[in-house]
Amino acid sequence: MSALATAPELRPVGRPPKQSDQRQRILQSAAKAIATVGYEQCSLADIAAELDLTRPALYHYFPTKQVIFTEIAMGAMRGISEHVQSCVDESQSSAKQLLALMVAHTEYFESHYWLMSATIAGYAGITRREIERLDEFEGHRNSYERFVHRVLRAGMKSGEFRQSDVKATSRAIFQLLNMTRWFRPDGKKPATDFARENFALLSGGLLADTK
Repeated sequence: MSALATAPELRPVGRPPKQSDQRQRILQSAAKAIATVGYEQCSLADIAAELDLTRPALYHYFPTKQVIFTEIAMGAMRGISEHVQSCVDESQSSAKQLLALMVAHTEYFESHYWLMSATIAGYAGITRREIERLDEFEGHRNSYERFVHRVLRAGMKSGEFRQSDVKATSRAIFQLLNMTRWFRPDGKKPATDFARENFALLSGGLLADTK
């Protein structure tokens, strides 16, 4: 076999591959790297190498790592907020709304696992400062929190939920939904199963009925 036949296909240096989903591929690869090794340890060179891109080709889409992380975080927070709110029918009982909310959250989390994991890990640490449009990001986060508060307040007002501190209850719900450290998409159970189990735990409590 000739050397010509075995040589890899060459492309002009610095020219991006002709793939319509290249931006998403870059974001997915970067998100996985950030979630796995951390923002500080992840470099543009690492991301380019993972995707078999030249660095100039990567710069064609994203000039800095900060821009990449901003895109990841913004898309993840906006996406989960919009998805959850679109999945909840506010004409239903508050309990059904809360269950739908928790299922929708975990559904989105699993289908966007690396993007969500990178966002959660980054926002909780020093990487938060790397989000260029932080006010916009927190606007989406606050919109989601207000929606959860609305579901809880409606349930308390109707007597379906017992009276409690709405913000504290909301934080507890988000803690149950935060599966980043232990959930794996290739595991035996889908994330939505854990959401249903957590809802049962939340709504039924731990104490057995001894009457």
